[in-house]
Amino acid sequence: MTILLALAGIYAAMMIVRYGRRGLLAVAPGLVTSRSAAQGPPPTPAQQAAAALLLPLGFQRLGARVEEGPLRGLTLRSESFANAEVAIFADAFEAAPRESGVARVQLLTTFPDGASVVTANHARAPRSGRLGEVAGLPGAGIDEVVAAHRSTTARLTAAHGPPLPAHDLAGRGAAARVWYRGIGGVELRRRFAAYLANTLFASAVLAYCLVSLARSRSTP
Repeated sequence: MTILLALAGIYAAMMIVRYGRRGLLAVAPGLVTSRSAAQGPPPTPAQQAAAALLLPLGFQRLGARVEEGPLRGLTLRSESFANAEVAIFADAFEAAPRESGVARVQLLTTFPDGASVVTANHARAPRSGRLGEVAGLPGAGIDEVVAAHRSTTARLTAAHGPPLPAHDLAGRGAAARVWYRGIGGVELRRRFAAYLANTLFASAVLAYCLVSLARSRSTP
């Protein structure tokens, strides 16, 4: 019995390590950090294709960027762009949707009250509420995504005020904090809820094993 408890405890500990990193983000999505990645890999062909479409629309390349969760529970690498005139950040991620050679692109605009607007050229679970709106337009061209994003931003400006500026990587980091503390945090909690549940279950199993082992050693 002691051996079985020890094995179960070891397995539970492994599950805590495996799931806990993402389970933590379900509790505190605001722990995600955003930083520039000066030594990051060169842009992928998919990111280069996205850049070729974004630049003529008034976007300027800011550079490589990475968003990370504690203990690497989340790692998102992207090429970031900004259109200061319309207060939009754009992130072109490394991979491309199956139906396109253009990278997965997400547009982000944030507001002083913590609301955000995200519009993507790939499938996203739609969300709407006091914290902003999220929409995905799979199969749409980048120009169509930008137009839809601008329309949503203009509509929400009436309720949330003028959007925050979009100039540089420092501003992109600030926008990431607004996103993860707002509607992005809601999204991350739902996405990683299963990891949190698995972590809590494994923690309960480990606690039971440790208590049972301690009692077995103290029993004559």
